[in-house]
Amino acid sequence: MLLYYAAGSYVVSSIILCLCPTLLYKKKHVKFPSRFMAHRGGGGEKTENTMVSFTEAKRLNADVFELDVQLTKDGEVIVCHDDNLSRVCGVNENISEHNLKTLPLCLKEMEVACEPGDFLKTDRQEPLLRLEDLYREFPDVPMQIDVKPGGMDLISKVSDLTKQYDREGITVWGAFSHKTTKICRKYNPNMLTFCSMLECAAYPLLFVVGLLPWIPIDAEFYNVPIANISNKSGFLSTYPKWFCHLITPIMCNGALLAHLEKRGVRTGSWVLNHHHEFQTSDDWGFHGTMTDYPTRFVKYEQDHAKKTK
Repeated sequence: MLLYYAAGSYVVSSIILCLCPTLLYKKKHVKFPSRFMAHRGGGGEKTENTMVSFTEAKRLNADVFELDVQLTKDGEVIVCHDDNLSRVCGVNENISEHNLKTLPLCLKEMEVACEPGDFLKTDRQEPLLRLEDLYREFPDVPMQIDVKPGGMDLISKVSDLTKQYDREGITVWGAFSHKTTKICRKYNPNMLTFCSMLECAAYPLLFVVGLLPWIPIDAEFYNVPIANISNKSGFLSTYPKWFCHLITPIMCNGALLAHLEKRGVRTGSWVLNHHHEFQTSDDWGFHGTMTDYPTRFVKYEQDHAKKTK
């Protein structure tokens, strides 16, 4: 009988904390919008992770720039997803083997990272970009930085630049790796962080069994793929389709997203590039969407606004 009372108490208290999480934890406060996130600046429309893509994203009023950083041999923080330059520059060499001045230009034609079969074609080759130049050009634009493998040197340099340009409150960082994300949080607790992939997997499972309302959440952003859409590229493409369909309603559970938002954790989906995908993200209840095609998302928002009038 005691076991039944204990189980009942646990269920009831978990439901209460799920609905009213601030009874146990102080709500986080992210001070900028994150509805519209430009993935690598919008690599489906301009050369990814370059000044031209971020300039276009700014023109389209993207709320957040998403980008990746690598470290050159001479210690410069470069905005680029790949260490190896084959895909981006057509050269089978690593950024970590180059000094800033020897980095090659980006290709004029490049496959869109999260949209296999789509190719971006441009009239000119763009140079790779330093994080410092991006900070200087867009001092007030929130940015989400994916810290690629580069050790403490890369982490410390990103932190120092963020402090130097007085933007700790509008800069989100972290990594796919849970270890790297934890180091980022410890190294500069004044910067915001997004969930590591381990946290993205663990939090939905903890929510299902009623434990998440009891557990502190370190991240300010829960950005996850909608697996049955995002499995066309990236690491999810290595998993069977049935698995991606299975985990989608767990990771994208509307009640989970609502609980996280009540705790001040922003929710977002990545990387979506078509109107029906944007609609799916909204249907699940995500706060924000990350896209390679900023113009498509702006058009979706305009069409959606017309329908709701």
